[in-house]
Amino acid sequence: MSNENASADPQPDPQVTVLVRHNGPYVVEGPFRLTDADGNEYVLEPGKKYSLCRCGGSTRKPFCDGTHSRMGFAAAERAVREADQGGAS
Repeated sequence: MSNENASADPQPDPQVTVLVRHNGPYVVEGPFRLTDADGNEYVLEPGKKYSLCRCGGSTRKPFCDGTHSRMGFAAAERAVREADQGGAS
């Protein structure tokens, strides 16, 4: 058992960050694995950011090809605090 105070340690940066772009893709940064529905793993370049389609229109799924901007994709991507949900479960 460590005698260090855990609350005194700064929180580490997350290993993986997912940024939700305004009416755009998910941008994933950090070490992660991406697999298809059959469990086959995509080959990813270490250290590279990847944009993942969320509009459904990309011809390079699961990766973004910019189709969202041509089709006028609009998403509700703002995080909602629990208190703002009006008690919805």
